[in-house]
Amino acid sequence: MRPALSSIGTAARRPARTSRAAPTVAAAALLASIATAAHAQQPDLLAGRALFVKRCAVCHGEKADGNSNLARMLDPKPANLLASKLDSVARNQIIRKGGAAVGRSPVMPNWEAELSEGELRDVIGYVASLPAARPLAAPPVDHVGQANPGEPR
Repeated sequence: MRPALSSIGTAARRPARTSRAAPTVAAAALLASIATAAHAQQPDLLAGRALFVKRCAVCHGEKADGNSNLARMLDPKPANLLASKLDSVARNQIIRKGGAAVGRSPVMPNWEAELSEGELRDVIGYVASLPAARPLAAPPVDHVGQANPGEPR
Protein backbone atom coordinates (compact mmCIF):
# COMPACT_ATOMS: atom_id res chain seq x y z
CA MET A 1 0.00 0.00 0.00
CA ARG A 2 1.29 3.43 -0.92
CA PRO A 3 1.33 6.33 1.51
CA ALA A 4 -1.21 9.01 0.86
CA LEU A 5 0.00 11.91 -1.25
CA SER A 6 -0.84 14.35 1.51
CA SER A 7 1.65 12.75 3.91
CA ILE A 8 4.43 12.78 1.29
CA GLY A 9 3.86 16.45 0.55
CA THR A 10 3.83 17.34 4.25
CA ALA A 11 7.15 15.63 4.88
CA ALA A 12 8.72 17.51 2.01
CA ARG A 13 7.49 20.87 3.35
CA ARG A 14 8.71 20.39 6.93
CA PRO A 15 11.96 22.17 7.69
CA ALA A 16 14.82 19.95 8.71
CA ARG A 17 15.47 19.84 12.43
CA THR A 18 18.73 21.43 13.53
CA SER A 19 20.55 20.76 16.71
CA ARG A 20 20.61 23.60 19.22
CA ALA A 21 24.12 22.50 20.16
CA ALA A 22 25.53 23.21 16.67
CA PRO A 23 26.00 26.99 17.19
CA THR A 24 27.52 26.38 20.62
CA VAL A 25 30.02 23.89 19.23
CA ALA A 26 30.93 26.26 16.39
CA ALA A 27 31.39 29.15 18.83
CA ALA A 28 33.58 27.03 21.08
CA ALA A 29 35.73 26.00 18.12
CA LEU A 30 36.11 29.63 17.05
CA LEU A 31 37.09 30.72 20.56
CA ALA A 32 39.60 27.89 20.80
CA SER A 33 41.23 28.90 17.51
CA ILE A 34 41.42 32.55 18.63
CA ALA A 35 42.98 31.54 21.95
CA THR A 36 45.50 29.33 20.15
CA ALA A 37 46.43 32.15 17.76
CA ALA A 38 46.82 34.61 20.63
CA HIS A 39 49.02 32.16 22.53
CA ALA A 40 51.12 31.59 19.41
CA GLN A 41 51.93 35.33 19.39
CA GLN A 42 53.47 35.24 22.88
CA PRO A 43 57.27 35.02 22.96
CA ASP A 44 58.86 31.82 24.21
CA LEU A 45 61.42 33.24 26.64
CA LEU A 46 63.38 29.98 26.91
CA ALA A 47 63.72 29.79 23.15
CA GLY A 48 64.59 33.50 23.12
CA ARG A 49 67.32 32.92 25.72
CA ALA A 50 68.72 30.04 23.66
CA LEU A 51 68.78 32.24 20.54
CA PHE A 52 70.39 35.05 22.51
CA VAL A 53 73.16 32.74 23.73
CA LYS A 54 73.68 31.34 20.23
CA ARG A 55 73.49 34.57 18.22
CA CYS A 56 73.89 37.59 20.50
CA ALA A 57 76.12 36.58 23.41
CA VAL A 58 79.23 36.54 21.22
CA CYS A 59 79.07 40.36 21.33
CA HIS A 60 76.73 41.27 24.22
CA GLY A 61 78.02 38.54 26.55
CA GLU A 62 76.05 35.63 27.94
CA LYS A 63 74.86 37.85 30.81
CA ALA A 64 73.82 40.56 28.29
CA ASP A 65 76.15 43.01 30.05
CA GLY A 66 78.17 43.94 26.94
CA ASN A 67 81.19 41.98 28.15
CA SER A 68 82.50 39.26 25.90
CA ASN A 69 85.87 38.36 24.46
CA LEU A 70 84.84 39.84 21.13
CA ALA A 71 83.42 43.01 22.73
CA ARG A 72 86.92 44.04 23.77
CA MET A 73 87.91 44.26 20.11
CA LEU A 74 84.82 46.09 18.84
CA ASP A 75 84.41 49.82 18.42
CA PRO A 76 81.86 50.89 19.36
CA LYS A 77 81.41 48.42 22.18
CA PRO A 78 78.22 46.31 22.22
CA ALA A 79 75.45 47.64 24.42
CA ASN A 80 75.13 46.56 28.02
CA LEU A 81 71.52 45.40 27.77
CA LEU A 82 71.21 45.36 31.55
CA ALA A 83 71.71 49.13 31.59
CA SER A 84 69.83 49.93 28.38
CA LYS A 85 67.46 52.90 28.40
CA LEU A 86 65.79 51.98 25.10
CA ASP A 87 62.03 51.64 24.90
CA SER A 88 60.46 48.61 23.25
CA VAL A 89 60.01 50.31 19.86
CA ALA A 90 63.69 51.26 19.57
CA ARG A 91 64.82 47.86 20.88
CA ASN A 92 62.57 46.11 18.36
CA GLN A 93 63.93 48.18 15.46
CA ILE A 94 67.59 47.68 16.39
CA ILE A 95 67.19 43.92 16.69
CA ARG A 96 65.17 43.62 13.50
CA LYS A 97 66.92 46.14 11.22
CA GLY A 98 70.42 46.30 12.68
CA GLY A 99 72.31 49.16 14.25
CA ALA A 100 73.20 51.01 11.04
CA ALA A 101 69.53 51.23 9.99
CA VAL A 102 68.67 53.19 13.14
CA GLY A 103 71.81 55.33 13.46
CA ARG A 104 73.57 53.06 15.91
CA SER A 105 76.55 50.71 15.63
CA PRO A 106 77.01 49.24 12.13
CA VAL A 107 78.40 46.12 13.83
CA MET A 108 74.91 45.20 15.14
CA PRO A 109 73.50 42.81 12.51
CA ASN A 110 70.16 42.97 10.75
CA TRP A 111 68.55 39.92 12.40
CA GLU A 112 65.38 40.26 10.34
CA ALA A 113 67.36 38.92 7.39
CA GLU A 114 68.49 35.85 9.36
CA LEU A 115 65.76 34.87 11.82
CA SER A 116 62.14 33.84 11.34
CA GLU A 117 59.32 36.00 12.68
CA GLY A 118 58.84 33.58 15.59
CA GLU A 119 62.55 33.61 16.43
CA LEU A 120 62.58 37.41 16.33
CA ARG A 121 59.56 37.52 18.64
CA ASP A 122 61.28 35.12 21.05
CA VAL A 123 64.64 36.91 21.21
CA ILE A 124 63.00 40.36 21.42
CA GLY A 125 60.79 39.01 24.20
CA TYR A 126 63.81 37.63 26.02
CA VAL A 127 65.74 40.91 25.77
CA ALA A 128 62.62 42.78 26.93
CA SER A 129 62.50 40.49 29.98
CA LEU A 130 65.97 41.55 31.16
CA PRO A 131 65.94 43.70 34.32
CA ALA A 132 66.83 47.01 32.64
CA ALA A 133 64.30 46.50 29.86
CA ARG A 134 61.26 46.21 32.13
CA PRO A 135 60.92 49.71 33.64
CA LEU A 136 60.59 51.60 30.34
CA ALA A 137 57.41 50.61 28.57
CA ALA A 138 56.33 51.86 25.18
CA PRO A 139 53.24 50.98 23.20
CA PRO A 140 53.15 47.38 21.96
CA VAL A 141 54.58 47.00 18.47
CA ASP A 142 53.46 45.01 15.51
CA HIS A 143 55.72 42.73 13.49
CA VAL A 144 57.34 45.60 11.59
CA GLY A 145 58.07 47.66 14.67
CA GLN A 146 55.23 50.15 14.30
CA ALA A 147 53.48 51.26 17.49
CA ASN A 148 49.92 50.05 17.95
CA PRO A 149 48.37 53.14 19.56
CA GLY A 150 45.04 51.47 20.37
CA GLU A 151 46.59 48.92 22.71
CA PRO A 152 47.27 49.50 26.40
CA ARG A 153 50.80 50.25 27.55
